Amino acid sequence: MAPAKQQKSVIEERQSKGYQLRKGLGEFAGGVLRFLLKDPLAWFLLVTAVVLLVIFFNLLGAIQPSSPGKQVTLSEVSTLAKEKSAETVTLLDQDARIVIVETDGEVVWAAIPSQGANVGSLLEGLQRSGATVTVDQQASKPTQTLLVQFLLPILLLVTLFMFFMRLSNDEDGGGIASFSKFVGGRKKKGAAGGLTFADVAGNPDAITELKEIRDFLADPSQYRNLGASAPKGVLLVGPPGTGKTLLARAVAGEADANFFSMSGSEFVESLVGVGAARVRDLFRQARKVAPSIIFIDELDAAGRRRGAGIGQGNDEREQTLNQILVEMDGFGGDAGIVVMGATNRPDILDPALLRPGRFDRQVTVDVPDVHGRLEILNLYVKSKPLHSDVDLREIAKLCPGFSGAELANVINEAALLTVREGFESIDQATLEEAIDRVVAGPAKKTHVLTADERWVIAIHESSHAVATRSVGQKVSAQKLSIVARGRNLGTAAQMLTDRDQVIRQEPDLQRELISVLAGAAGEQIEFGVYSTAVHDDLHAATQLARSMVTSFGMSEQLGPVTVGEAQGEIFLGASLQELGSVGPSTLDLIDREVERLVVGAATNAREVLERNWAAVLQTAEALLEQETLSGMALEALLSSVVLTPVAGVTEAKPNSGPRPSGAPPHE
Repeated sequence: MAPAKQQKSVIEERQSKGYQLRKGLGEFAGGVLRFLLKDPLAWFLLVTAVVLLVIFFNLLGAIQPSSPGKQVTLSEVSTLAKEKSAETVTLLDQDARIVIVETDGEVVWAAIPSQGANVGSLLEGLQRSGATVTVDQQASKPTQTLLVQFLLPILLLVTLFMFFMRLSNDEDGGGIASFSKFVGGRKKKGAAGGLTFADVAGNPDAITELKEIRDFLADPSQYRNLGASAPKGVLLVGPPGTGKTLLARAVAGEADANFFSMSGSEFVESLVGVGAARVRDLFRQARKVAPSIIFIDELDAAGRRRGAGIGQGNDEREQTLNQILVEMDGFGGDAGIVVMGATNRPDILDPALLRPGRFDRQVTVDVPDVHGRLEILNLYVKSKPLHSDVDLREIAKLCPGFSGAELANVINEAALLTVREGFESIDQATLEEAIDRVVAGPAKKTHVLTADERWVIAIHESSHAVATRSVGQKVSAQKLSIVARGRNLGTAAQMLTDRDQVIRQEPDLQRELISVLAGAAGEQIEFGVYSTAVHDDLHAATQLARSMVTSFGMSEQLGPVTVGEAQGEIFLGASLQELGSVGPSTLDLIDREVERLVVGAATNAREVLERNWAAVLQTAEALLEQETLSGMALEALLSSVVLTPVAGVTEAKPNSGPRPSGAPPHE
């Protein structure tokens, strides 16, 4: 039985291999056939290759002409001449052969080499032997003449022409002329990532504005009936990471429109005219498949103000901008095309882009407030397992100023930390650690500080927290740490607030100055000297004081004026002639006012800390023991801080509420 089973398995294996071979050959033949049916150029290439092979082998003699009889050598032909046994001899000129019919009727032939054989003497010897000698010059074969002189050149020319046309018109952007084609991304209807407004959170005002664009693309008839037209261009303005691209894709998904996306920098090339050609091709494609959305990210790369640079002429970038302006004027409001742009530098855009008829609507996509951050966090944790102790509202309060991208990074970092620790769900402590990693970097577990260094950092951070509570800041310290992170030896206090403060009055900035300088003041009280840890605080305090003097008009000596140009104008070169408009006496006055504010805030910080020094020491000792303080533990330590009225801080008048219409102003 065993040999029979073994023989059966061998047969099955051979049959299986044969089936696989036949299947592979069939798939190969099917692929070749599909390629030939799909691409007409392949037929020309195939026919040309066959013709070339036929001619090549024919000219080399690889395809031998047929002749009767058997082949002999030239020496045997000489023997036949000597023996006088040849009856007729025929020389085939084109085939280079001698065909001999012997006296007994047998037919033989011999090939004549191109060199080294004296054919004339051989024919004379055969003729003297009594044989009849004839020469057949074999006129040129009509088939070969047709192939070589007529059909082959035509095939080569047609093949080359189609090949170069294919390279120049490659739809996938890989052609020889693809540098002038639209090279961005395109998502067809229903394939814009499946995004809708339900996938966007934290920007309700922006969504409200963009719903009108969605309605226009989905059903423009309701606008035509009222004689209205939707905006041609919508400019999304906001800081990086706030979701401008996400909003554009959501509009395309809601309206079920084609979505063309391209960065502004992709229009600009070293070859003059390439950017303008790409703009033309982009709008041409969008018109063909309307309704569609053209989204240009980082619009300032191609739409920067013309003539603002130093020594610039009509370069490639300006030609690209000119073409964008022309194309946006070239289609009407009923063309089913909406151009959307995104930038975080609207101040440097060319004014022609922002006029009505081009980007005639600007939608601000700002950093979300605490309620918007909560919505974004709820959106990102939908598919992630959360522990029962997670309070996303508290996490949202711990992330003031975070954009949507940074909040997504927080959730992702928390998920990575959860996997690293081997837990099954994300808890509150992991989320708080993720915030620290995003803000200051990962903790340096191998960075060992001496006891003196730890005490300096503890005093510094505790002074910040106590001063913030004592001067009555509208935000309170939520977390203190002496764990080194990134390039920082300690972590500054995170601030907890139920409402993001949009407008800050002069007393708020004066209190902030005191809080910023409290770390240096605490070191001065405890050690009598400063350490290098005060560098960042002094820099931040000086910048804040200079802004109060030169930008916010909060200096009685200088008055309610602004001094100096906004950062970025030097790069543009638009106001280069005004750089020297500030006199030396004004600059000296600014320096004196900045010094007065900083020194006064440092003095106030010292007084505040001296009054609450017991709380500073208690908090610092707890920091040494636990390294990180937050929540109820930190609140208990700061509960003994005394609210201190600060000298020199100008308090604002209390708000008496909204006045009825026509009421006289406050005196």
